[in-house]
Amino acid sequence: MNKELTTKIEALCQDIENQHFKSFPSLKDYGCTFKAGRKFCKIITTDGSGGNRSVWGFINLSHEKFNEGDVLLAAGWAAPALNKARGNLLRQNYKVDSRNQYGPGYISGYCAGGERDGGLV
Repeated sequence: MNKELTTKIEALCQDIENQHFKSFPSLKDYGCTFKAGRKFCKIITTDGSGGNRSVWGFINLSHEKFNEGDVLLAAGWAAPALNKARGNLLRQNYKVDSRNQYGPGYISGYCAGGERDGGLV
């Protein structure tokens, strides 16, 4: 994993923590870390004791279907959803807000390959 991507992942973890503390100022026991694997980097959120952990999402490192730095939704604890990237840490200014503080956004409708029907979502 290159230094630029490592810096962006560290900033992502900090953004996740900051959004948590903004949304829940009285809940101080929270953290975010990452663990790099061969193809993906897992973003892990924890409570203060480390007893409760969950996967926020994954960052692509070397999977041939995606670009380096692509943000992927978690399919489970050990693997990402391999349908579409939800953004890229290296190519865009990926921000965490109240809509995606628990994981990368879902894709649906036109973004997922569906048809536009002209109606409101």
